[in-house]
This record gives sequence, structure tokens and C-alpha cells, in this order.
Amino acid sequence: MKRILIPVDGSTHAVHAVRALLQARRYDPVERVELLSVQIPLQAGKIGRGLSQTDIDAYHHEEGAAALREASALLAADGVSYGERVEIGAIADTIVRVAGEIDADEIYMGTRGLGSVASLFMGSVATRVLRLASLPVTLVK
Repeated sequence: MKRILIPVDGSTHAVHAVRALLQARRYDPVERVELLSVQIPLQAGKIGRGLSQTDIDAYHHEEGAAALREASALLAADGVSYGERVEIGAIADTIVRVAGEIDADEIYMGTRGLGSVASLFMGSVATRVLRLASLPVTLVK
């Protein structure tokens, strides 16, 4: 049985990845899913006066919890064993790092479906994860 990492940001694209996994697990059993919300690091003094690092950390936690909410509800409703993590860092690098830490067998992630030309110019978290990861990555549009 597999351990799956699903990075989520609260978007419909992330929810599609969770739903795709729920469909796939009917023929490919899943042991556990780890949901990951990666928050872009903010630093006190760089985003405005009067905010302490404690305030910023609380903001990261609140945003991460909000991003995890719908995906968690879907997994819980389907009886899937899952965990939640909120990390702060570079998004693609953090996804790949966490996949290694939890010994994931696969990463499922939603994409915005910009296409190859738009991704070439704009860059893409999914494209970077594909380059960095040494495990299978399933992209869900």
C-alpha cells in the first residue's frame, strides 16, 4: 500500500488532486495520505511595521489551516487515513523535501493547466517538482 503526498493551497485544482486520488485508490490501495500546505516565507519588517515574527507565524498557520480544510474533509468523509502539515519555504523544494521525510511513494498535485508554452515563460511549481522529485508525480488538471 502507498503513502501519498498531496500539496494543497485551498484551490479547486488541489481539490481535484484529492478527488483523483480517491478515485484511484479503488484499484490502487493507499495506506496514508499526507496533506501539505506550503506557505511562502514572510519576515517581520519586510511586510510592514508593527508585525512581529510571532504575528507572521500565526498568519502562516491560519493560512495553512484554511488551505487544508476542504481536502481534509474529503479524505475524512471517505475514511482515508491522513495527516496534515503546514511548512514555510520555497514551494517546490519544500514539497520534494517533505515527500522524502515521510517516505512517500508518490506525489499527487493539481495544476492550473497553463500548457507548455505558458509554463515555459511563467515557470510552474509542478514543473519544478517534476524536475526535483525522484518519485512518481501524478499531475491532475
